[in-house]
Amino acid sequence: MLADDIMGNAARVGAHLKAALERELMGVRGVKEVRGLGLMLGIELDRHCGVILSRAMQAGLLLSVTADSVIRLVPPLILTETEADEIVSLLVPVIKTFLSEPQP
Repeated sequence: MLADDIMGNAARVGAHLKAALERELMGVRGVKEVRGLGLMLGIELDRHCGVILSRAMQAGLLLSVTADSVIRLVPPLILTETEADEIVSLLVPVIKTFLSEPQP
């Protein structure tokens, strides 16, 4: 891990991923916060978002939802910036579509 600078990679790519998610999602109605450290990130929404699990899976992403309203991302520590950009390109439309739907 030290020789391959895995922790440094996690910090760099995590900052890149967080910045990209903030750029795409902050200001979107329903997004409260993008937070995290390194590659452990959370996107807090203003409503329950459990349905996003299956929608993200259909888009090719595995993630989890915690506290009913936080999308949790915990990708591998060897994630590249290119892969992080792919996550953003797959996840952001799922979130925006979900937030555009009427609330029950």
